[in-house]
Amino acid sequence: MSSNVASGSERRKAIADSGIRIIARDGVRALTHRAVDREASIPQGSTSYHAKTRLALVELIVDALAARSKADAVALAGSLATTYERERPLGVEELAALVSGLVETLASRRDDMRARYALILELDDSPHLRARLTAASEVHTLARQITAPALAGAGLPSSDIHVEELIALTDSLVFYRTAINQTVSVQPILAAYLRGTAVT
Repeated sequence: MSSNVASGSERRKAIADSGIRIIARDGVRALTHRAVDREASIPQGSTSYHAKTRLALVELIVDALAARSKADAVALAGSLATTYERERPLGVEELAALVSGLVETLASRRDDMRARYALILELDDSPHLRARLTAASEVHTLARQITAPALAGAGLPSSDIHVEELIALTDSLVFYRTAINQTVSVQPILAAYLRGTAVT
């Protein structure tokens, strides 16, 4: 890879990271090209060079948020794949712990999550971008592909309804940890839900 390509990629990452911080701290309305230049400590006009319009700037940020969430989902899939290689089945408590770990990872990126929620509320006029942060996203599709066999592997119901319920609960817990209470333990909540599905 040439140094120009590398530097361009690094600059776009810096722009996206700065935009995320601005949205998380000050809201979507505070996102401007000049604000990102200042936040990233880059020459004025640099953001406009990489994202000529405000919509392009938002898309750059959405790309970054989606890529990070996808990486987290892939990591969870890897952890689950390791458990499938054992002779004994995946236990309910173990599944709750794995999903809890995902919640903790996502919630630890507080700026990312705050920016995501703010953008979801603001992007009604850009449904193609909003979809990438919600149930129509590639991340959501991957989550469904991971969740169904995980539930089945733990001997739990794995219908579409049960899959969507666990995804919704997980996302809700990320929101709760991000916006309401950063210290609440989510593993007991997940375990209680999973145990409940086993008797319904």
